[in-house]
Amino acid sequence: MGTLDVPSRFVSASDIAYIDGDGNLIRLAYAGSAKVTVARCAGLFDWSPDGTAVVYAAITDAGMTVHRLSAGYDLVLGSVPGIPAVGCEQIANCFGADTWDVSLSYSPDGRYISLVDSIANTSTFRLWTPDGKLVKSSDSNSSFMSVWSGGSLYFRDAAGVQVWRDGVVSSFLPGVAWIRPKASPAGGQIIYDARDAQAWDHTYVVDTASGKVRDLGKAHSGPAFLTSRYVWYQGQRPCVASDFCGTRVAGVENGKTYIFDLQAGTESGSIITNLVDVWPHAA
Repeated sequence: MGTLDVPSRFVSASDIAYIDGDGNLIRLAYAGSAKVTVARCAGLFDWSPDGTAVVYAAITDAGMTVHRLSAGYDLVLGSVPGIPAVGCEQIANCFGADTWDVSLSYSPDGRYISLVDSIANTSTFRLWTPDGKLVKSSDSNSSFMSVWSGGSLYFRDAAGVQVWRDGVVSSFLPGVAWIRPKASPAGGQIIYDARDAQAWDHTYVVDTASGKVRDLGKAHSGPAFLTSRYVWYQGQRPCVASDFCGTRVAGVENGKTYIFDLQAGTESGSIITNLVDVWPHAA
């Protein structure tokens, strides 16, 4: 999945949802392959933990309107600026690859909905309750690379990684510039990518209760939990001139992927070439 890809997502163990080529949000049940068109002109989406409600962004030339659809009732949560097209997302040294973040997400406990849109000159952060109450709003370039774990929202800003819990923001990992964090399906852990002083990517796992960080090794990127025990990531090789890496990154993907056993502390090769979503989702 690239930086700005809109992924397919599991709704449950037996259903997935995706956006088709016409911009329709589709829900597909494996049994019988029944398709339901949920919404049109959709760009971002996420389902409630119980799969009974969906939050989605309807995209027009004027911007985005965020909706929550449940039991046939479509509630407009708010309108926000659109997602700008910048054009260098697939270049290794693309200047925004470490900070650009577009996500619309339910919290794992179903109590909140977050929107993060941080690209180029656009910076939007919103936090709603499912009934449409606006809990937090910001249009400054301050909140990106966000991830939910339990009822807490973790995000990066200029000072490092912060956490929002019940309306209060506090420091979590000072000075850490994490990239694409993902939360464990068992809760209590977050995996992420960050670069060392020589610009090599490392995969880290942090315990959300203690803040203790574990380094899983150098030359790994794009990590994600497969289960609470096993994590997946991509291997890297040193950059060469044709990669156009510049000085920001030292390595690029080498076509190999791996699975790391957090319990045994061992790494093995993986046959999974790309990872879009896993089930169960983060808790």
